[in-house]
Amino acid sequence: MRKIEIQSALEQSMKQRVHLVSGETFTGLCEIDHPSDSLSISTNNGIHTVPFWTIKRFVHSRT
Repeated sequence: MRKIEIQSALEQSMKQRVHLVSGETFTGLCEIDHPSDSLSISTNNGIHTVPFWTIKRFVHSRT
């Protein structure tokens, strides 16, 4: 996904389900980390930081 698509998705929802190209899925609050060119996902299991290029898609999460 492109950064502009990621920013748009984050503006539309507080909680996201993030699907990675590796097949992993994380659900939580997301924050863009511009200096490291990555996304931080705060989940129940901790904070996961993933590079933008690993993100396949976002899905709005209501949980």
